[in-house]
Amino acid sequence: MPACSPPSSPDTARRQWLASALAVPGLGLVGCATPAAPVPPVGDNAAWGQPWHMPGVRYMDLPAPALPGSPTPRQHRVMVYVPQGPAPAAGWPVVYVLDGNLMFPLLAQLVHNRGARGPELRGPGALVVGLGHALPPASAEVHDRAARTYDYTLPYDGVAPDSQGRAQGGADQFLDWMAQQLQPRLQAAWPLHPQRQTLVGHSYGGLFTLHALFTRTALFQRYVAASPSLWWGNGTVLEEAAQFLRRHQAGASALPSELQVYLSQGGEELAGRRDPGRAPNPEREASARQAQARAQRHGLATAADLSQALDRLPRVRSHYQVWPDANHGGTQLYACMQAARVGLDWDDAAR
Repeated sequence: MPACSPPSSPDTARRQWLASALAVPGLGLVGCATPAAPVPPVGDNAAWGQPWHMPGVRYMDLPAPALPGSPTPRQHRVMVYVPQGPAPAAGWPVVYVLDGNLMFPLLAQLVHNRGARGPELRGPGALVVGLGHALPPASAEVHDRAARTYDYTLPYDGVAPDSQGRAQGGADQFLDWMAQQLQPRLQAAWPLHPQRQTLVGHSYGGLFTLHALFTRTALFQRYVAASPSLWWGNGTVLEEAAQFLRRHQAGASALPSELQVYLSQGGEELAGRRDPGRAPNPEREASARQAQARAQRHGLATAADLSQALDRLPRVRSHYQVWPDANHGGTQLYACMQAARVGLDWDDAAR
């Protein structure tokens, strides 16, 4: 029987793919000596086995207000992962992740892996709540782009639809829905720790995460914002940041609790490299120029500057990370890995 020979120069991406395949039921690697199974014909879904579902996950679609200018009703899709075993005496920590249709499966699996290992390796658990949008059954999209644009962008005087005609400025309504409807529903269903709540967002979701930090500070204690869209709305969120810093510098206004903030960006996006197949966006470029001018006035020219300014506040610890070789979209993966650590390890003071 011939021995298996490894590839001559496996790259990191391939090794990571193989590791993830081994970790997922139904994606095992076949041994070299095992005869190949017959290949089912294309389109024969039944021959490929059964749908795979992750343990501990359920979802619910909850009604949401129609988008401005649209008569069509819509729904927020809320996905929840509940760890195995009894809850801690003070209740489960909770990690809320925006863009839940895409990011919830990644984050929930990472959190599940930590709690499903042997006793000597098992880590603390947390409830993971994915905040997504219900999509039509035949949709191949991972986002409802119109709903995401509205729910995650900030209100300000003069806010208008974007160049694609999508309504903007609904972030406060979405935060109201989270605080007044979603959180009470979750608290009625599971024992949750009220002071161990984390919010995670990427891109527009990162913008929303910072808006929540600056305007609804008591809702969460940890904020993970990956590649936040600081340029959006001519840098409106930077104005909120400057006001937040003035309120809380030198303890002028007390924060409701100790806060941890995690800002990150990808090395490729910092280098200004863009997918060559992606068309330029004049609207975004013009907004970014306005945002940069506003950022310079407040001494917040970069995300790193913002993180340093936050870290100087009493009761705030802010961390800034650059993920090497990651582009804008690629930082989602790193944000999920980071959130699986900081959203669970509340007793790890070093972090």
